[in-house]
Amino acid sequence: VSLEDLYNGKTVKLAINRQVIVGEPTPCRTCDGQGVVVELRQIALGMVQQLQRRCHDCNGLGYRAKMKKERKVLEVHIDKGMRHNQRVTFRGMADEQPNMEAGDVNFIVQEKEHDVFKRKGADLLITKTLSLNEALCGFEWMLTHLDGRQIVIQSRPGEVIKPEGRTGGAGGGMPFVKIVSNEGMPSRGNPFVKGNLYVLFKVEFPEDGEMDEATVAALRKCLPGAPEMDLEYDEEEVEIAHLDHADVKNFGKGGVAASQDAYDSDDDDERGPKAVQCQQS
Repeated sequence: VSLEDLYNGKTVKLAINRQVIVGEPTPCRTCDGQGVVVELRQIALGMVQQLQRRCHDCNGLGYRAKMKKERKVLEVHIDKGMRHNQRVTFRGMADEQPNMEAGDVNFIVQEKEHDVFKRKGADLLITKTLSLNEALCGFEWMLTHLDGRQIVIQSRPGEVIKPEGRTGGAGGGMPFVKIVSNEGMPSRGNPFVKGNLYVLFKVEFPEDGEMDEATVAALRKCLPGAPEMDLEYDEEEVEIAHLDHADVKNFGKGGVAASQDAYDSDDDDERGPKAVQCQQS
């Protein structure tokens, strides 16, 4: 089922083939309605073994009936807000058996992945990539919702979208997320109560060398927190270093990969317990 169908609701007609009883069931004469047949088998002189097996004439049901195939069309109602793996049950619509109550037919909802929206519970999530200009100066874009509505999402005056939020676990940055309230999935049984629409922002920065000196100078002048670039130093006495690309996963792996046994041994001699000598006079 598509996410649009789970948002808007849908009715699907599905056909099933089932076995139904024609007329009234009658007790099986072979097993006298017991479902099992008792047999005596001689295994030796004067020794008899009693065996009990299922009756083949009634398949162990104890009753016999004339059966026929029936094709039944069921209307499966997909309620607004239904979730993955939820069931739609039709009571007593399974195959009929003599002297037994018919079972149920269950349809399991399988939610398809969506190209734009990700769902968790009643909340939806989309990913939006902004340029650095849009992140700093403002943005707006048109979003087509699951019910076909056109929603214009725009920033407030002075609102800044950051490339990442607060620092998360293991030194990683949490994604910068904002929400559009009450634009998530409807709740099953109460479709007027909706979740939220989460927007996960990604900010694209300019590549190295993409901006010329005039653009950099203009940005340095306009943006707050301009760095101090007029340091006084003697180029012959200081070292000038530049940055290269790196992966934080390699932190701690620098230097020569040498054995530490000698150092560990020295440390143990220095920090370990020393022997106590007893001297007798």
